[in-house]
Amino acid sequence: MFYILLITNILLTINGISINIIEKDLNNTIEKILLINNNLFIGTNNILHRLSSKTLNKNLFSLKLGPQFDNSYCRSCNDFRQIDYHFKILLLINNKKNHLLLCGTIYQGICQIIDENFNFIINSTLPIVANDQINSTIGLIIPEKNLIYFGVTYTNDGVYRWQIPNISGRSLNITNFMKILSSNDDDTIYRDDLSLRFMPRQQTTFIVQYIYTFYTKNYIYFITNQPNDIDQTTIITKIIRFCRNSSNSIIRTYSEIPLICFNSDWIIKSAQTIIDINNNNQMILIGLFIKRDGSNGTNICSWKIQNDIDKAFQDNYKNCYTMGIGQRGLNFIKPNEPCRKDESWSIGITNDNDLCPWIISDRLPYPVGGIIPIIGRLFYENSFESSSALQLHPLGSSILFLQGLTNGTFKLGIFDFLLNINWIYSYQLSTQLPILSNILFDNHTASYFLASGTKIYRLSFAGDCASHLSCDECLSSSNNVFCGWCSTTERCTISNDCPTKSWRQENNQCIHIINVQPLNASIDQSQWINLTLSKLPQLEHNEIYQCIFSNKIVSASTQAIKLDYNRLSCPTPSNHYRKENIHLQIGNESKVRLSIVKWPSNTSIATIPEFIFYDCSSYSSCESCRSQIGCQWCSDRCSSICTEKTIQQCPSFDLIDTSNIFIESGKSIDIPLKFYNTIKFSLECRLNETIFGFIDQNYICHISKIPELTNENDQIVYLSIYENNISIGIPIKMFIYRCDLYDTCDKCQSRLTCSWCQGKCLSKQDKQCLINSQCTSLKIKDFSPKKLPLYGETLVIIYLNELINDKILEITLADIPCLIIKSTNRIECQSNKSNSSRHGPIKIHFQNSIILYSQEFIQYCQSSINSFNPMIVYEFGGQILYITGNNLIIGNYQQIFIGNFQCLLIKQTITNVLTCRLPSILSGSYNITVIIDNKTILNNGNILKVTPNPIVQDINPIISFASGGRLITVRGMYFSSAQSIIAEFSYKQWNAKLKIISNDIISSNNGMKSSFSFRTPEIPSPSNEFNSPPIDIDFSLHFDDLIILPNLIQFHYLPDIVLNISSNPPTLPYTGEELKLHVENLTEALSMEDIQLLIGCNECKLKTFTSKGITCQPPTQLLINTPLLLNNQHDQVACTLYNTSIGPIRFRIGVHNHLIGYLSYIRSSSSSSSSRYSVTKIISLSLASCLLTISLLTLSRFSYIKLRKPKEKSSSLSPIKSNEQNDRAFWSTTTSAIAGPYYQVYEQIPSSSSHQNTLARAPLLVCPYHHHYKQEYSTLSLMQQLEINIPFLTTISVEHEQLKKLIFTSDNIYNSSNHYQSMELFYDLLGMTPFSEAFIDQLIVNNCNDLCKYYGYIFRYNPLNLKSFPLTREISFIKLISIFLFQSKNDLCELFSLFDKLINSLIDLIDCGPCDQLLNRSINSISSSTLLLLLNIDYNCLELLINYENLIRFHLPVLDCDTMDQIKQKINHYLNTYENISHEEIDLIIPSLNICSCNHQIPILKQYTINSTILCRKKSSWNYFSEKKREKNFFLYHLCTENQLIKDKNLINNKLKENKKRLQKILNNFYEEILNGFKIFSIWEKQINEKNQNNLFKQYIQLVSDLIRRLNRLMICRSTCPIIQSCLNVIADGLEFIFQTKTEFSSEIELLFEDDRKYFASFDTNLFKIPSYSLIDSLPSTLDIRSLILTDHTSMECLFKLYQFYELHSEPINQHIGENHVSVLLPVHHLLVQIRQLINSDSIRTNTTII
Repeated sequence: MFYILLITNILLTINGISINIIEKDLNNTIEKILLINNNLFIGTNNILHRLSSKTLNKNLFSLKLGPQFDNSYCRSCNDFRQIDYHFKILLLINNKKNHLLLCGTIYQGICQIIDENFNFIINSTLPIVANDQINSTIGLIIPEKNLIYFGVTYTNDGVYRWQIPNISGRSLNITNFMKILSSNDDDTIYRDDLSLRFMPRQQTTFIVQYIYTFYTKNYIYFITNQPNDIDQTTIITKIIRFCRNSSNSIIRTYSEIPLICFNSDWIIKSAQTIIDINNNNQMILIGLFIKRDGSNGTNICSWKIQNDIDKAFQDNYKNCYTMGIGQRGLNFIKPNEPCRKDESWSIGITNDNDLCPWIISDRLPYPVGGIIPIIGRLFYENSFESSSALQLHPLGSSILFLQGLTNGTFKLGIFDFLLNINWIYSYQLSTQLPILSNILFDNHTASYFLASGTKIYRLSFAGDCASHLSCDECLSSSNNVFCGWCSTTERCTISNDCPTKSWRQENNQCIHIINVQPLNASIDQSQWINLTLSKLPQLEHNEIYQCIFSNKIVSASTQAIKLDYNRLSCPTPSNHYRKENIHLQIGNESKVRLSIVKWPSNTSIATIPEFIFYDCSSYSSCESCRSQIGCQWCSDRCSSICTEKTIQQCPSFDLIDTSNIFIESGKSIDIPLKFYNTIKFSLECRLNETIFGFIDQNYICHISKIPELTNENDQIVYLSIYENNISIGIPIKMFIYRCDLYDTCDKCQSRLTCSWCQGKCLSKQDKQCLINSQCTSLKIKDFSPKKLPLYGETLVIIYLNELINDKILEITLADIPCLIIKSTNRIECQSNKSNSSRHGPIKIHFQNSIILYSQEFIQYCQSSINSFNPMIVYEFGGQILYITGNNLIIGNYQQIFIGNFQCLLIKQTITNVLTCRLPSILSGSYNITVIIDNKTILNNGNILKVTPNPIVQDINPIISFASGGRLITVRGMYFSSAQSIIAEFSYKQWNAKLKIISNDIISSNNGMKSSFSFRTPEIPSPSNEFNSPPIDIDFSLHFDDLIILPNLIQFHYLPDIVLNISSNPPTLPYTGEELKLHVENLTEALSMEDIQLLIGCNECKLKTFTSKGITCQPPTQLLINTPLLLNNQHDQVACTLYNTSIGPIRFRIGVHNHLIGYLSYIRSSSSSSSSRYSVTKIISLSLASCLLTISLLTLSRFSYIKLRKPKEKSSSLSPIKSNEQNDRAFWSTTTSAIAGPYYQVYEQIPSSSSHQNTLARAPLLVCPYHHHYKQEYSTLSLMQQLEINIPFLTTISVEHEQLKKLIFTSDNIYNSSNHYQSMELFYDLLGMTPFSEAFIDQLIVNNCNDLCKYYGYIFRYNPLNLKSFPLTREISFIKLISIFLFQSKNDLCELFSLFDKLINSLIDLIDCGPCDQLLNRSINSISSSTLLLLLNIDYNCLELLINYENLIRFHLPVLDCDTMDQIKQKINHYLNTYENISHEEIDLIIPSLNICSCNHQIPILKQYTINSTILCRKKSSWNYFSEKKREKNFFLYHLCTENQLIKDKNLINNKLKENKKRLQKILNNFYEEILNGFKIFSIWEKQINEKNQNNLFKQYIQLVSDLIRRLNRLMICRSTCPIIQSCLNVIADGLEFIFQTKTEFSSEIELLFEDDRKYFASFDTNLFKIPSYSLIDSLPSTLDIRSLILTDHTSMECLFKLYQFYELHSEPINQHIGENHVSVLLPVHHLLVQIRQLINSDSIRTNTTII
């Protein structure tokens, strides 16, 4: 990496102060900077640098932190991508050891500690900070506790973000680095931990950006930009505060209040705190604010921490705790609740008190938010500039204020606490990019460090101080605020270089030079300088006054003479010294500093910063000499002294003809001149002092050749005249031109030597043009296309700079005529054929003899096709076809045809390559043709083959071990047409992709039959995101990324076999016999091709492969010294052990290799002993061995039969004992380390298919391996649903089909086809305002509530149609539901989540006790109408293990008195979290043993013997409907009959109170949430007229009560359950009883809710307010609404009933229309006639059908 170092001394024009600027380009965007001593640490994208703070040179190698391979959604998967490291935190955490804390975006946002030499100390194990570049992270270190507080914005990038709190206090100790402090870490923390988390459902949507943080003695503060609360979207600035030394979690003392500078349209960009030393050391917060909409503008405000901010927090707490006013707020942290009064807060609390002990109380609601903003003091505003940073730093008695702008400008000023900024410097950095908010100030060197873009800047103000030698110059003539006079050293220094008491910046005690005469002097003669001072200091013994003339190079001194009490005179230095040492720099003069000092003490008295010496002899001409005051032209030289008595005029010259200032390049030139006051001999002329000429006796300057120009006209040169090598006069500016560079006639003819000819500007001297063309301003601006095909007929468009009025005679393209089609300023012509390639200009010949030429040439080109790729494609289309050739992209457009099918052209990027996307084509062979401009046809004769789309016929095998490596073969057809195939394995967020290239595809039968193979990938280790095996992994195939075959099958992954391999592998002797390896159940997920045994570098040839092990034949000898490359890895393995005759035995399973032993080929002496035995003896021993074996087998068989019978009586599901260790061979392995090997369980337990008619009870399932049965695994929609988040609502649905049932639902099936046309017209009639008003008027007169409901149902999407109704309770409810229909699903889910929880709790309460299926009564009901009260009900609680569709298994709590339907309902309640189904759609596979033969009682669970898992599945559609038709209930009772119920009123009341008490806590929370007000109801509130506003709370409660009574209509299941309906009615009545919104209540309601009414008695209904909410989705079009209504059978039924009402009351309705809207009476009549005719015809058609 290359770095650019640019050091620049810049003399700023503002106030004339020198600032030393060093800049360094690090080539990466700078994100954080940190200064430690003399080291500057800079965090850029991916790299941490360490530079010298003085020179910005690198003093250590950079530390590279990124990019790193990472995945935000998986820590252990293989699907990594390179992620850049962006710095979020760079802080110093240990001042003694100079340790740095780094936090960045990689690995989900980890932190680490390094030392200043970049040695790593520790990394965090968990993500800590935001893991993207945009979102914020800020840190605040508390040194005495060695902890850091983080504020982190939720990024929603990855699956680990939920682990990171929004605010947390973490340890910096090495032992528990980055752990959130809790009671285990700090004895003072005893509740929860130091973290604040938003509620889970708000965490992803309620985004808070953290800007700044600081702390005081008692509190921690954060400043943020965020919405005010969850019901608002506008971003505002807020300040957060919580207690610093609290022993509780952050949430207990957390509070936040809006922070405003000017108004809420501004949000904070940067902030800083400072101490006001002039005002009791008060802490001040300074905030830089910018426009929220991003427009220009800057506001800067201030707040006093104690008087403004802390007081506002205290007042906010008082409002909530002392007066109980308002809501607590902060819904995103904790559900809202009202503020409550507390007696402890009535005691007076001053602002100086620590409020923390008063805040923390279990009686008080927390956390508390505030709505009254803290408004700052605006002390700077600028509506034109856009700011990005600020930095404040105390300097002496001043505060330095540096502001950074977005255009790279920094401004430096003095801040005076009186809310004023005195700007003193302004400078724009070279990047012109925003200045980073991370600005640093080095007090030791008075330097600022700024970062902008990729550059770091050091702005040093200290160097200017040392250059001021006197107190006067230091404090008066210098405006450098960093400089001050040090009285102890008598020097001008920065504050850090002088004792604090000796450094001053007031100049009232300095000596000033009042006057200097003269202020300049000649260098060639000595001169006296007179100086007047404010006072002269007394001289000490032997001291004198001296004048010192100095600059940066030399210094000269002369002794001064005292004239009087305050005047001195001193001479300039001697002539020789001046000539030798004073170097003139700019304009023949030199500026020096003139200082008055006392010598020899060299004490500075005063200084003149600029005294000028001038040198007359440096002027070479008379005019320049006399322009300098004090210089004279004397004897052809310039001098300050002249002895001549007469002064002559300076010689000069001029042009005789002023037109000669234009001279043509490349030609000779003669320039006539005239002279004044000159001798006029030995004259010469020069151009730019480099081109020489001579002047003849006629005073004509002759120059032989003017230099040639290349591409730019009118270049400037200067003509100078010399007399005796002395310049005379003033040089004359002249211009060099070249004729052919002029592109317009007027410019051309403005030059004397140029002529406009045939549309070109030519030089007359070349004599190329015989006739001058007529001048015109026309010219050819551009033309298209630039290249033409040879065959012509291409439309060429020529663009002129203006409209033409003359006729065009001819257009030629490179001398080929072009047929004129259109002529304006945009000329169109059609090219003719060319016989060969050529190029040339475009020529346009007009009738008025004007000819135009194009400067750019047009070309005719020969095109051809060389090749195309691919040559085989699928008929599906979509593949990219690449055609390579010569000059393919010419003309206006190109068309590519595959046979007769046109290919969709893709924008071209390469000159000789055409690309297009193939269309869908039938299989076959096709020519490829390229047509250019409908004329030129290209075809190279090659054929494109199109095959049918790929067909997968077989994938085998589909079982693999977790470590992968199983060889899989995919067979099918037409695979070879794909360029690449991707095999994808996926599970939830994890996926693995394998690429199969075309060379790996095996094809036969002309490519029809194809196959390819691959090995299964390894799956990740078990985690929260990945279940442990056995597990099913989805498998998909991608052909060229176009044809996707998703979820073809599921691969079944099993746990890996655990090999018991010795840490010290043994050695076996080679005997020539087969080698046996004992590995059980290897065949379950491996084939013979998936395993391999290697002896050294030779393969041990496999002989057998069974479930018990494998055998192989070892090689007869070893390969020596040949390295073995295993599994295509780079690690070479030796073939022998240390080059001996011992070969390692390696066992390869899939992709893994295991060293299990060694095989020795060294022959032992014992092997020769076999020769000692004769053949006869060997045969005898063999026979004896066989007889002994037979006898042992017989005995074993008899013992087995004897012992088998008692064992058969035991259950097949008894626990399985683990296999004992096999002592025979060191390579003998067991299957697993767990008790009960996995595969042996499978062999001993029959599959679920054999349990067709058995039912299992979970407590009897003692075998833990039931889920390992080998079975078919189906892929249903539920599998995908299980991979996503659980839906928010689990018991109710807020789809429109459900919501409209809240208005009206019909139990009848209405045949809408009979009256569809007529009711369609009647709907349009009701939509007419005059008819609708008359119709509604009659509904109101006749008090037809049901018909009003029908009307509301029809116009549920048209709220305006309901406006004419009086706001009755029913109409108010209909309007509310109409509002619901226009809200987003997320908002509806948020609203109904409260009701969802209520129903869920109600179902759980009912399900935990017995329910009678026939009587529809529950023992836990809170309604007397559905209460089941018996003397004694015998039942037990059980847990069933349910297997649903082989997808999920779960334990379900049931009762043994439950019926099958009730069990299904409970299963359904569980499954509704994932999948919305009815209990009637599911089936239980129950045992056939012990079938209940009851005739009268419904069979219940206790009548079955349960010993296995219940298999639950969906019914097929055919079985479902056939069973629905057969279902008929012949049972007389379930738990009891009607006459067995207890009727005692007291017992009933006691039981109801008991049941309600179990629901009490839920009801209290439910009612409290209702009192907070539902924000969607605010839209309904706006529709209430002023007359009804006084009864807002009453109407609101009535509305919510009506909604509760209808909640069952929204339920996904049990919507018709009388028990739930009755309980909801009780809850709704109770709500109205508590707040007395009606007068009559049953005694049952009064009994149950009397205590609740007292509990809520303190609620002030007058303070009730519904939260504001204005969000409403856009209304559908009228056509959409009409189609929605008219396709709804219920709507048709409502329309027909409304029509019947009209027929009964047609006369008053028509009369109303006639009185008020007579003009529409006739159209209404016509529509009614059509409706009646259609109804009559429908009736006749129906009667005919019946006959």
